[in-house]
Amino acid sequence: MTQEVINMEHKIEVVEIRDYLTCFYWGRHPEDPMLDMRLGGGTYALHKNGRAIVIDSMTRPGQGTWVREYLERTHQITHFTLVSSHWHVDHIIDNHAYADSVIIGHKHTRDMMLKKKAVFEAGEYSDYDAFKVEPPNLVFEGRLDLWLGDLKVELHEYKVHEAGHLGVLLPDEKIFIANDILEDPLWFFDFGFASAETQLNELERLKNQEIDFIFPCHCSIDKIKKGGFSKKLIEANINYLKKMMAHAADPDFDTMTGKTILQDELDSGVIEWWEPYTEVHEFNKKELLRHV
Repeated sequence: MTQEVINMEHKIEVVEIRDYLTCFYWGRHPEDPMLDMRLGGGTYALHKNGRAIVIDSMTRPGQGTWVREYLERTHQITHFTLVSSHWHVDHIIDNHAYADSVIIGHKHTRDMMLKKKAVFEAGEYSDYDAFKVEPPNLVFEGRLDLWLGDLKVELHEYKVHEAGHLGVLLPDEKIFIANDILEDPLWFFDFGFASAETQLNELERLKNQEIDFIFPCHCSIDKIKKGGFSKKLIEANINYLKKMMAHAADPDFDTMTGKTILQDELDSGVIEWWEPYTEVHEFNKKELLRHV
């Protein structure tokens, strides 16, 4: 496993996980005004024989372009396919860098990008910069199988975190690229499109897949360098929601910290605490109480 650090406004760290799988990590910047930059994260690319499947286009304008140019320069990639895992801006902001390519996404992802196109392009959405919207031009629901040479790549829909969210499974290698379905140390709730019970069932369905290595978007880069997460990350994310649901009616629920809820998982080393996730935990408490 090799790595390279690239200086940008916020550096991108490149980690070669396998000879066909590369991570591009934008780093954790706790003082940044943008929450996604405080949480930290990155994206992944699969590449073989001059072709690449890039999974999401990063969180700041120019990052997706940089990833494409890096792959062209270092891996001689001439043909790109982009997978948009879901419509959240930190995953689609540089899709236009792949406007000449097939862009695959769930039907819901395309619909939401078109619905919010004017707001996105005017720079009026949350704290994100304005960007040119390039929605998926190939959509599906459920599951779609791709091939990169002899590498089978399965795109699976999971009703977790956002409607139409896609995870990427390499079944022969037992690798799962989770995007925002799983996070370290905890995941972002949204129960407006699917109930907590439904999302727990979806995580249990994921746990039943044959997976040995998990690579999320938002996580510690040290875990990526050590080979990714085991299925224990799925258990940690399941337990977080279960414990939140179990304590939601407690009189002191409002003051319960993420560290308290996840103490066992933190003690075991499955996940590691990162302070900006306090903001996510506070959001999750409110989101859960709105829907229980």
